[in-house]
Amino acid sequence: MKNEKQLMAEIALLYYKKGLTQQEIADSLRLTRQTVSKLLTAATDEGIVEITVHNPEREKTEMEAAFEQELHIRAVIADVSRNNDELRKLNTIERAIEYLTPIFQTGNLQIAVSWGRSVQALIQQFPNLTTSGNTVFPLFGSTEHEQPYFQPNELAREFARKLSSRVQYAWFPYQPDRTQDFELFQRTSYYKNMQNSWSRFDVAIIGIGNNTAIRLLNPALAENGKENSVIGDVAQHFFTADGKLVETDAHTLQISAECLKATGEKIAIAYGNDKVNAIWGAIKAGFVDTLITDEYTARLLLQKTKQ
Repeated sequence: MKNEKQLMAEIALLYYKKGLTQQEIADSLRLTRQTVSKLLTAATDEGIVEITVHNPEREKTEMEAAFEQELHIRAVIADVSRNNDELRKLNTIERAIEYLTPIFQTGNLQIAVSWGRSVQALIQQFPNLTTSGNTVFPLFGSTEHEQPYFQPNELAREFARKLSSRVQYAWFPYQPDRTQDFELFQRTSYYKNMQNSWSRFDVAIIGIGNNTAIRLLNPALAENGKENSVIGDVAQHFFTADGKLVETDAHTLQISAECLKATGEKIAIAYGNDKVNAIWGAIKAGFVDTLITDEYTARLLLQKTKQ
């Protein structure tokens, strides 16, 4: 027959770890519910069960400090009451709006925007603000993709409307069909004006793509066999898991990787278990100065620092 402490430990395991009710435990062990309740109380008194109350705000602050220390970037972490994908998205976007609003309200900013679902979600939910002197523009030329989150000019236009700002369009394709067209666009005044904007942006709002969309976004990677090494992209710059850039043979009209890394504040909005490796690669590549994410994604990233 089990001694009393063994019985306490078994009941505590079933109750706190397995999630059984006191009545279910009583039925399975042929005890009364009152006996189970008393043994659970005794398990705490005997130190078999330790009750720890976590302070979410303190934990979040500690995680944000760990990002500074371990990864040398700023982290803005959203609290999430449960591990639900939609809830993680909503809370991250709300936290991003809370963080970005006072930045944009300072005015006179050159604001670059990338593309993707997280960037689109931010723009859709962003409140209408009255700001002064801001200009919004995309980080690369237009694409043929029909999905709204893959249309950089439209994202820039809508974001500028939300911020009561000027918009500057990229009136050229991201990837011209022919080398001659690529060289022609490079000589146009509107491409040179966009290059000037890219070289002096103050804030870039970026999404981080994972490797599921590589064939769609840049077929050249698939054609030359490089897609297997790619873990993600930022503004159509692709990288491996350790942050090494993967160059393509395609002629593209976009901000250069060097300019993106060296110019203004790059604020990435990314969340979800499927994005962890891509976020890690983007940080290692130098494309992230501030990461806005949820607490579950943040924990997974910090775990990678210990591997």
